[in-house]
Amino acid sequence: MKKRDKGLARQIAFQAGLRMGALSLALFLTFGVVHLVQGVRQQLLNPLDTATARLERKLSDGELLLAAPPAEGLPTELRFLQTLEQNGVDLVILLEDGRAVWYDEAAGQMTEGPLPDPFSPEQAAKGIQLRLDPEHGWMATAGARVEDPAGGSALVLAALPLGALARELLPVLAMLTLSTLAAVRMAVWLSRQLTRRLIQPLGAMKQALAAWRGDRYDPPPALPGQDELGELRDAMEQTARQLEQARDRRQQEDETRRQFFADISHELKTPLAVLRARAELMRDGMVDPEEVPVQAEGMLTELEQLQTVVQDLLTLARMQAPGYTVERQVCSLSEILRDAGRSLAQLARKQGVEFALELPECDPARDRVLTHYDRMRQLVMILGENGIKYTKPGGRAGMRLEYRPEGPVVLVWDQGIGIPPEEQGRVFDRFYRGVNRAASPGEGLGLAIARQLSELLEAPVQLESTGPEGSLFSLRPPAAK
Repeated sequence: MKKRDKGLARQIAFQAGLRMGALSLALFLTFGVVHLVQGVRQQLLNPLDTATARLERKLSDGELLLAAPPAEGLPTELRFLQTLEQNGVDLVILLEDGRAVWYDEAAGQMTEGPLPDPFSPEQAAKGIQLRLDPEHGWMATAGARVEDPAGGSALVLAALPLGALARELLPVLAMLTLSTLAAVRMAVWLSRQLTRRLIQPLGAMKQALAAWRGDRYDPPPALPGQDELGELRDAMEQTARQLEQARDRRQQEDETRRQFFADISHELKTPLAVLRARAELMRDGMVDPEEVPVQAEGMLTELEQLQTVVQDLLTLARMQAPGYTVERQVCSLSEILRDAGRSLAQLARKQGVEFALELPECDPARDRVLTHYDRMRQLVMILGENGIKYTKPGGRAGMRLEYRPEGPVVLVWDQGIGIPPEEQGRVFDRFYRGVNRAASPGEGLGLAIARQLSELLEAPVQLESTGPEGSLFSLRPPAAK
């Protein structure tokens, strides 16, 4: 991981330095071009404009006549060119007859003769031009035409060697180059430092992820700050907690499944063994004819128990199938409870339990719920049967309907054995019967079906309280709008 960190840090630092170098080079070239253009304009055009203006003034004052220039004396009148030739610029005045006048710096005097290189008459018509002269190298040239009020004209030509101007830029360019190199080096260093600060936490989180094998999900190490890396670390920690919870649930489900198969094997094996034994006795003629009805009744009881187990399993499988729904409609909750209460009262009498159904005076506006009549009755029956089943003979169980501001509530209570605190969170789990299985008749499917029905009908059911004197469940069907 360390080599990879260094490689990534080096790549990011190299890219940052490359970008900084490209930016500095662009600034370097821009500065050089701008400075060169400004230098050309200042050292070439300013003397040209001044020479043109002074020549025009001399012509307008009558000091010079370009229409009939004298054979002698003209160079003397143009000595002002000497004062304008500074910073390497050369000035030439070209007359109409082809004579050129300029200041010869080597001779220290004004000179008259043919137009010298690199000047040409086309300079006055093309603005600033760049020319490569064999003797002077690259030069910038320009020109202007001057008209004599008395007639005739002349060209004022200027030339500036760019080598001299470039030499003036060298100190500035050298300083700019050093600054650029320093900026690139600083950018590379900062990029590597910042990249390492970024990669080290990522490496720690990667190691934490690599350790997520099997059933172990350790949270990543703590990170300072609340930036994006901190948010990523918090998300990983939350994921680790969720994975641990899923692992615990899976282990519980596996344990429940193993226990279920053991229980269901026992539940099916016992009635099947009894059925087989009684059938073999009847087949072999070892049952008194007067006892045949009794044996047949016992066989029917065992078959009903088997049928109940199979039917409960089919009900759970059907409700847990994707896309399973029921059509809900407006129903009277008190009517559903009254219907279920009649059946529960008969069951309670068989168990020797007193069953009580408490219904307030019916309020049609508050009694109407949006549900499925048969499924809601089934849900109420499961809760009531569960209470009766765990209540000893002579005890009491019942249901009570309350109209509350938030909606109707059905309370199902019993005086049974209660539910230990460590088991209260699992009473609705599939196949869960608690640690006291011997005192828990059935297969542990009733409350699991009740939970599926409550989710299907959007009618939350929960364990409100429990203790040694029994349990209390609440059911909250959705009120009809």
